[in-house]
Amino acid sequence: MFFSLSLQAVVLNVFSLLVWAWWGWTAAVPFYFGVGVALLNSGLLIWRWHRGLVDYHCDGERHLRSFHRSTMERFFVVGMLLAAGLAGLDLAPLPLLTGFIVGQLAWVIAAAVHKTD
Repeated sequence: MFFSLSLQAVVLNVFSLLVWAWWGWTAAVPFYFGVGVALLNSGLLIWRWHRGLVDYHCDGERHLRSFHRSTMERFFVVGMLLAAGLAGLDLAPLPLLTGFIVGQLAWVIAAAVHKTD
């Protein structure tokens, strides 16, 4: 999992530099923000996974509650950060959402690459 997060971060840094080179800072700053939200989402997922390794249980109902709580935490954190970027910081919506989507896709690809090793 930590390898996937590291791979995601490296790929997203390369993409962020490409966005900065092609479209300048006006698109790179919102793109960086969207990438940061995607990295935080992945980080929260890994944090919950790591906590689950320590707090191991076989109770199905408790496991489902833990899964649901983790999902809701990540949903609200991502939603609040995207709303803060769009409304509070008045960042451009297209680069911000593009950065978030690219970040999520980088996570999926990094996790898939890690699974095949």
